[in-house]
Amino acid sequence: MAKLTRTVNYANFRWEEYVLTDEQLAQWKTGDEDVREEIIDNADWDLVRDKPIDDYGDVEFVEED
Repeated sequence: MAKLTRTVNYANFRWEEYVLTDEQLAQWKTGDEDVREEIIDNADWDLVRDKPIDDYGDVEFVEED
C-alpha cells in the first residue's frame, strides 16, 4: 500500500466589533483600566469578517509493504 501524507496548519482570523453605549463610552474615557476590562469582558462582540488561512506542508510519499 502507498499513501501520501501532509500536515495542515489551519488558522482563522476574525475581526469583531462592539458598539459602546453612551454610558460605556463615558466610563471608557475615564481611563480606569478595571472599568475598561469589565466593558471588554461583558461585550457581546459581533463578527465583522473572517479569513480562514490554510498552510499545507510538503507532501510525503509513504510506501508500506
